[in-house]
Amino acid sequence: MKKFLKNSVIAIIIALMVILLIPASYAVDCFRDPVYDRDWNAEVTTGAFVRDVACMEGSVILTTLPVGEVVHVTAETDGWYKIERNDGTFGWVGQWLISPTSKSFVMNVSQPEEPKEPMHDISGHIYEDAIWYIYENGIVDGYPDGSYKPNTTINRAELLKIIVEAVYENDEFNSYQNENCFSDVPPGEWFTNYVCFGKAMGIVEGYGDGTFRPAREINFVEALKIAMNTFGYDYEETDPWYKGFVDTASKNNFIPLDVDYFGEQYSRGQMAEMITRILKFENGTLNEYLGDDSDERVAYDELM
Repeated sequence: MKKFLKNSVIAIIIALMVILLIPASYAVDCFRDPVYDRDWNAEVTTGAFVRDVACMEGSVILTTLPVGEVVHVTAETDGWYKIERNDGTFGWVGQWLISPTSKSFVMNVSQPEEPKEPMHDISGHIYEDAIWYIYENGIVDGYPDGSYKPNTTINRAELLKIIVEAVYENDEFNSYQNENCFSDVPPGEWFTNYVCFGKAMGIVEGYGDGTFRPAREINFVEALKIAMNTFGYDYEETDPWYKGFVDTASKNNFIPLDVDYFGEQYSRGQMAEMITRILKFENGTLNEYLGDDSDERVAYDELM
């Protein structure tokens, strides 16, 4: 009996030693990768979910980070950063969604300001009417602070989301939320269902290396091609590859008048104008909307 008790005590001591020797600094994630301390600022490049643990499956989405927000990175594990927001809250985001920045991270633990009126920053903008049109039709919501940021360049994921929602019902694309259709489009991100639906429908193809590059800023011809494909317009296959759909869009007067270059970065205001023109063309009110500008068109030969 004494020998049994002695062996039991030894076993318990060994078990405790094993537990104490296991490294404590691991992420509560899918892979138990080590967590390393970090101390630098980052800017959100693509709207991102903030999760309670560093894991796609089984995690709880705490909130969403808007593009442009500056956060403080406090830790890192494989594929994930732990970030602190300026309201003092913490969470985990995918490393591909934020980039290092020299911008200041300013803590603000005071009471949040009263929310401003929706679209408060578009008054007097050249595309104010177009922005209100797509807002009132439920195509865009703007940013959490009530702004629209009409002059900000839109990225590939944002544009695809807005155009897909302008054409299709939610139940047509929401089933793609858990797919992994490109190497840089993981399941469960805010843009996954739009990108994977777009790929399945032949709206987008991605790049030769198997990526979609959702955070990449989009230019005029890329944005126009996605719009023409999503709305289902036929166009001639040409060389260069964009001439056919630019000609068709010009004929139908879809192109905003301030577009000057094929490769110019496309703003959120221009995107709103393009979608508004297409929708009004389809319901027969485009000339009424354009008024004195209804005879003006941006032609392929006028662009550089």
